[in-house]
Formats: sequence, structure tokens, C-alpha cells
Amino acid sequence: MDSDLMFNWVEYSVVVIMLILSLLVGAYYTFFNKQKTYNDYMLGGRTMGVLPVSMSIVAGFISGITILGLPTEMYLYGSQCMTNNIANLIIMTVAGVFYLPVYHKLQLNSLLEYLELRFDSNVRFMGTIMYTIASVLHLPAIIYVPGLAFNQVTGVPLHVITPIISICCLFYTAFGGVKAVMWSDTLQNMFTLVAVIFVVLIGSWRLGGVLEMWRINEQGSRLEIFNMDPDPFARNTFLTVTIGSAFFFLTNIVANPGPVQRFLSVPSIKHVRWVLFYSLVGFYIIINLCSFLGFVLYARYHQCDPVAAGVIKNPSQMVPLYVMEVAKDYPGLAGLFMSGVMGAALSSMASYYNATGGMLYKDVMEVFFPTVHHSETKQFTIIKVIIFALGIISVAMVFVVEKLGTVLQMSVSLLGAVCGSILSLFTVGIFFPFVNTKGALAGSLTSLFLSGWIVFNAQYYIMKGKLQFPGKFTSIDQCPNSTQNNFSPHPELVFNYTGVGSQVLADSTVPQLYQLSYNYYTVLGTLTGVLVALVVSLLTKSPDITTMNPDLFTPYVHRFLPVREQNSEPRSSKDEYVLTNKKEEG
Repeated sequence: MDSDLMFNWVEYSVVVIMLILSLLVGAYYTFFNKQKTYNDYMLGGRTMGVLPVSMSIVAGFISGITILGLPTEMYLYGSQCMTNNIANLIIMTVAGVFYLPVYHKLQLNSLLEYLELRFDSNVRFMGTIMYTIASVLHLPAIIYVPGLAFNQVTGVPLHVITPIISICCLFYTAFGGVKAVMWSDTLQNMFTLVAVIFVVLIGSWRLGGVLEMWRINEQGSRLEIFNMDPDPFARNTFLTVTIGSAFFFLTNIVANPGPVQRFLSVPSIKHVRWVLFYSLVGFYIIINLCSFLGFVLYARYHQCDPVAAGVIKNPSQMVPLYVMEVAKDYPGLAGLFMSGVMGAALSSMASYYNATGGMLYKDVMEVFFPTVHHSETKQFTIIKVIIFALGIISVAMVFVVEKLGTVLQMSVSLLGAVCGSILSLFTVGIFFPFVNTKGALAGSLTSLFLSGWIVFNAQYYIMKGKLQFPGKFTSIDQCPNSTQNNFSPHPELVFNYTGVGSQVLADSTVPQLYQLSYNYYTVLGTLTGVLVALVVSLLTKSPDITTMNPDLFTPYVHRFLPVREQNSEPRSSKDEYVLTNKKEEG
């Protein structure tokens, strides 16, 4: 890359400041405000405020994949992905009304504890395995994105950067606990928000204003919202994005130990609903800013696609390229933006590390070794070891992530293989009292196998180049002379499609099933898991609903429970819940 588009000492300084501030937060909670109990370490004593929890949830979702992947998605495929705004509003309401009141009333220490209360320890262990798989699949992508961007603007090798990013995150996550994670998330979220706002505003101004940018995107067929094509094999349509995003987002709000851990850290369900509201506002602001940045990218590069021109090798490098171009006139802006990207990645990584470490301790160590008593100090030590082990695995798997497709599609695809299976477990548990352990396990395993089979075969064909998703119309007609700029153009990478939606080019050897829209992976997994669970439960012996605590079900199911159960004394002891649900079919 041109030396003018590389970091200087000012940019490095801004990034270092962000990292130091994050480490200082971790150091404060490590040395000066130590967590004395597991409840403090993992749940903040259940006294956390609405603001830091809301910011932490937003930061946990808005990773570098969002900041770099979403604008690239907009540039390549148009604005159809913005219909996820509709899904987010619906799902926040569903989560606050049906799922989260159940978790909060039970005062769970771990989300997956619910599965043992509702079913048994086998289902809980199944949930633990699936979430661990999801973490191991998703974390490398989260680490890879800022590493790739930082490599682009500094020249430092990718596999040198990713361990450094991970070590910083592991330090304040493992030693500072959930309070350090939440307050670091808040700090990093501010860097992210300010960075994206500055780049979008400056970019729009340099292009001649919003109206000119809009005109260029309209001419390039990028403005597309209501593509109502019902084809489930079309990559992005109104239906695939809206329905797919709804299921994917619901999983990450109500069936993901990280966010649920945050919801459990506030004092009451009233606080939970305020957290949902402020989180939704935060999602809308950052996601739409990133989408708007995609419009800016297309308006800037619509006559000289940087990938086809040979300026960059990967579409995921487009945002850093543009930021470095803009930042030439604004010292420190590139460093601020990279701090935002790195901060977003650190927030998401910390959420996964913290939640997974606590989950594996509670759901594996305590469940399978119940007679082994650990002091609070030893508990913390074991959790820290688990977190560091997860970090090592994640960094190693970055080598695999490099070989896959665009980061946004890849991330949603890999998570989709597991998310549907996880969501189906909690959905049948909360909504269907007659579903038994056999049904829950059968549904979850069937969902995991089917979704995993489709996703990994699809990724295989993508890696082999037999399944491709070329973008909308691009051009290199107005590129500078390639000889003078030491670029090697690739005319074969220019896209000529100007129609509605985007193309899916599949070799004749690729089965139709593996061409299913990646947005539908979670939908397919969830519906499969729920359907199989219902059928198996109906064919086998249902549990005795009269012995089950009604708090295990969403309040809207209570009216369908036996009358004498509704009028019985409420039970609050989680030990009682376990005992009443140990009676399983023979």
C-alpha cells in the first residue's frame, strides 16, 4: 500500500491510548476493587446500573465484523441488509415479554442452569457443548477482522497482531471480572461511536453531500429494501434478511450466556426492560452508521473498485483503505477509527471469554464434580485458566478463518450452524410444558446435525470456489494508470450485475440444499429443533406438569397450567426446582 496510507506515530499513539485505558480498567478491578465472590466476579453483585449494562450489550454485539463487514456488505450487495432494523425491534419486544422475565425471576447464576431446572443435567451439558462450539467458531472471526485491518495500515503481520489483541483482552477479562468487562466495553463503545461518526460525516462532505452520495448509490442499484422475492436460495431479500435476522438476533439476546449474564446483573425486570430499550437505541445508531458508511464507500469507489484494481486483496480491507485516504488531511483520525474497530473487537471477545469461562466452570466443573469444593480464590483461578485456554484456541483458528468468504456472511453462517439448536432448547422449555428431556435432546441434536451439515458443506464449496456470491455492478474505468501506481488490475473481478438482489453462482456439482441463504441457517435449525422436540415428546411419556414450578415457563403459559398448580404456594428455592424436575419419563 502507498506509504501515505500507512500509520504514523500520531495514529499509533491513539491506538495505544485506547489499549492502555482498557488495561487500566482491568487493573483497577484486579488490584483496587477485587471481586470477592463468584456472584461479584460474574454478575457484578446483581447491582449493575442500566447504562454500563446497556453499553456492554451493544459493544458485545458491535464487533469489528460489524464495523468492517457491514459497510463492505452494503458496497457489494446493496442496502437490503438494513431490513434487520425491523427484526431488531420485534425481537427486543419478544425477549422482554416472554424470555427474560423467566430468567430474572429464577435468579440464575448461569443461563444454562435453566436447562437443568427445566429438564436435567444432560440437557444442560448439551447446551454447554453447543455454546462452547459457537464461541470457538465465532471468536477467531472477531479477532481476525481487526488484525487484518491493522495489518493493512501498519504492515505488521496478521499473526503477530492477533495474539497481541487477544492478550490485552484476556488480561482485563480474566483478572477484572464482569465489572471490568462492562466498563471497558463502555469506554471502547465511545471510541467506536465517535470514530464511525467522524468518518461518515467527513466522507459525506468530501463526496459533495448526502444527496450526491444517494444519487450515485441509486444509479449503482445499491438502494434496495423491498425485494420481496420468496426464493429461500436468494442471498439477500426482504424476507431472508428480516426473518433470518429475527431468529439470529433472538438467539443472541435470550439464548446466549453473555448478554443474559448482563441482564441478570441488574436488580429487577424493570431494569432489564430499560436495558433492552437503551440497547436497541444503541444498535440502531451504530448499525445504521455502519450501513451509511457502506453508501459512502460505493460513492467513492463506484468507478474504481479497489479489489479489481489490485489496490487491496480482500473486500474486508476496503474500509481501512478508505479511512486512510480520508485521514491524510486529519491527523489522528485513522488511529481513532482503528481504535474503534479494535475496541469493538475487544468488547465482543471479552463478552465471549467472560461468559464462556464462567459457564464452563459452573456447567462442567460443578455439575460433574459436585463433591469437589473449591474456595472462591480457586474458583477464580480455574475460570482464568479456562479463559486463557479459550484465547489460545481462538488465535490458532484464525488460520482457518483466512480461507473463508466475506466476514459478515462467514460469521453469520458459522454461528447459524449452532444458534438454531440452542434457541430451540430454550424455546421448547419456556413455551411448551409437555416437552420432556428426550424431546429436547432429540430436537437439539437433529437441529445441530442438519444445520451443521448444510453450513460446513456450503463453506467447503465456497472455499473451493464452486459456490460464489458476486456483488452488484462495479467498475475500474476511472482507475489511475496501474503502471504508475504499481497496481496489478484484475478485470475478471469486476461485477456486471445490475438486477434486483444479487447473484448466486453455483457449480453444477453443488447440491441445491447447500445454496440455501445463509440468513436462514438459524431459522432452519430452530424450527427443526422445536418440531422434533414436540413430536418426540408427544410419542413418549410427558413429564408431570403438576409437579413443575410455573416460574420455569413464560407468564403467558401459566393460564394453561393445572389450576391447583396456579393456586399453590410459590416456590423460590432453585434446589426445589431441580428436585421437582428430576422425575423424568422411563
